[in-house]
Amino acid sequence: MQVLDTVGDKGLEAVGSNCPLLEELRVFPADPFDEEIIHGVTEAGLVAVSYGCRRLHYVLYFCRQMTNAAVATIVQNCPDFTHFRLCIMNPGQPDYLTNEPMDEAFGAVVRTCTKLQRLSVSGLLTDLTFKYIGQYAKNLETLSVAFAGSSDRGMQCVLEGCTKLRKLEIRDCPFGNVALLSGLEKYESMRSLWMSACNVTMNGCRLLAREMPRLNVEVMKEDGSDDTQADKVYVYRSVAGPRRDAPPCVLTLSGL
Repeated sequence: MQVLDTVGDKGLEAVGSNCPLLEELRVFPADPFDEEIIHGVTEAGLVAVSYGCRRLHYVLYFCRQMTNAAVATIVQNCPDFTHFRLCIMNPGQPDYLTNEPMDEAFGAVVRTCTKLQRLSVSGLLTDLTFKYIGQYAKNLETLSVAFAGSSDRGMQCVLEGCTKLRKLEIRDCPFGNVALLSGLEKYESMRSLWMSACNVTMNGCRLLAREMPRLNVEVMKEDGSDDTQADKVYVYRSVAGPRRDAPPCVLTLSGL
């Protein structure tokens, strides 16, 4: 089922009451850029679905608010999630009831959902979230992160613990060169790494390219940005070597 958030929590309560065989749910924002909008869905809608749709294993949920307790209830009701993608619309928002980080919410997801393959995290998150992910998400293949983490240690925990990780997408996080270079041995078994608006520098990217010559390391610079910073970094392995069709804004560091 795919709906806009104008369905509201009442609409999702109806889904939970009438669709016991539902396996996949996607709830998109009708207007993601309108901060004054009054409609939308909250944690109540997804909790209601989880009570009535115990076969649910895929969710993509854009909401205005969420709590740690609600997420714990959702995954307890539906422990067979393979894809759990939660997007709290306001970046860095804590549990709105307790004002605590959302660490325990995603800790509950990775501890309970042992079949989890894809995870998207959001809300106020510290390195504890990534410690939980590295420790428990042993079948995770794709992780998407934005506006989260406290230090390089967060990304290190994921790279060290998630042995099946294939795709890592990170933006607007405080991860820098230490985090980037902690994955030297990991990247060759992954499909790709994407980092944007993080604390990675050009020197860090050059070192990665030098140490791992079989990787393609591409840096995209933005107009007016600091020459020492790597604005956007794309790392992937290719048997064909560096690509020849890169636009001028892409600097290929492989083999340099």
